Amino acid sequence: MSELGLQLRAALQGDFDREERAALTRVERSVQAALWDFAADEVQGKWRQDIGQSGLRNAGALTKTIRLRRYKNQGLNPAVLVYSNFPIIQRAFEANTVIRSKSGFYLPIPNPDVWPGGRVARPKRNGGQRSNTIALAEQRFGKLRFVYRPGKASLLVAEVRESAARPGTFRRASATAQRTGRGLVTIVVFFLVREARLPRLLRGRVIRDRARQNADRGVEQRFVRYFAQPDLPLQLEGPSQA
Repeated sequence: MSELGLQLRAALQGDFDREERAALTRVERSVQAALWDFAADEVQGKWRQDIGQSGLRNAGALTKTIRLRRYKNQGLNPAVLVYSNFPIIQRAFEANTVIRSKSGFYLPIPNPDVWPGGRVARPKRNGGQRSNTIALAEQRFGKLRFVYRPGKASLLVAEVRESAARPGTFRRASATAQRTGRGLVTIVVFFLVREARLPRLLRGRVIRDRARQNADRGVEQRFVRYFAQPDLPLQLEGPSQA
């Protein structure tokens, strides 16, 4: 082979290697972007939207618990993980879960007219001890009295004093008031039920199952779009924190 032929062959071989590396990079970047884009839109985005529209208290904060973590791996085999930081809450409202008392007796449900927000505020731990719900209520209102109602939710009630300055606000009655009954009002502190079924407010399982079914087609469509834009920078890096 002539010297010119050797030079031409070397030049062609060099160009081919460079083009091959560039093409492989384009494919890797496109595969990664397509997969991560699909996961962010079809799983994380719709999952968050479902929570935001659920009507749950603090739904806005709960949407941020749906995270997305990306793994480049070896380039052509990227992976993605979409997960919840609070899976117990997710599963409970997805599966219409029944809640029962740990002790096997009644489940106390705070009266929202008495407890702001419908929940018993728990103080910080004191000496490693933490009072239970009933103990906290008795610390605030005094001794609770059980009222059984056949066919209905039973009650835990307390005799308390109502604030004159802030109607609807109650406080523990003094020993004198408890003895004489003067100025006392009876309030329902807890409703007691054997069990409570959570409403099915979240559709996360449906969203995840549907995304798995549509993954191949969805990723392929995005791959074609990204591959047609070889100069588009790959912006998706690291776990999603938003």
